[in-house]
Amino acid sequence: MTRAQPKRSDLRCWIATKACAAAGAFLALLVLTAPVLACRGSQYHRTILLDAIPPAAEGSEVIARVEILDVHIRELPELRPFHVARARVLQSVRGTADGQIVEIYAEPTSCGGGLDQRAVGNKGFIAGRFTQIADQTFFNGSWTYGQIGKF
Repeated sequence: MTRAQPKRSDLRCWIATKACAAAGAFLALLVLTAPVLACRGSQYHRTILLDAIPPAAEGSEVIARVEILDVHIRELPELRPFHVARARVLQSVRGTADGQIVEIYAEPTSCGGGLDQRAVGNKGFIAGRFTQIADQTFFNGSWTYGQIGKF
């Protein structure tokens, strides 16, 4: 019994199928090991300005009602440029003084949590702490919708 030789077109089809399968497996590996850039859901969406102080934020070092005056890009040596919002404290609860101007670290993530020019004039509460970035003091505090019960 002799085995029939495969047709040349069948061999090309077989090679193409295997090559496509290998390319698909490689692509799947890349996708599964790549860092996640999308927000996983609405409960993970972040915000800096709050409508009210939620229980999760009551222990924060800094709590104040503010008005956003300006948002710009800050460039500091050896750091990637980032968004900074200048805000006036309208009502201090803890860690600030009424009328004080604070600079808010406002760089967005894939889940929000940033401020841009559209935020100028907005009012809301901030809750978080002051941190040092390259010898400058910035307010840092953003909350997920899950933490503040808004999802």
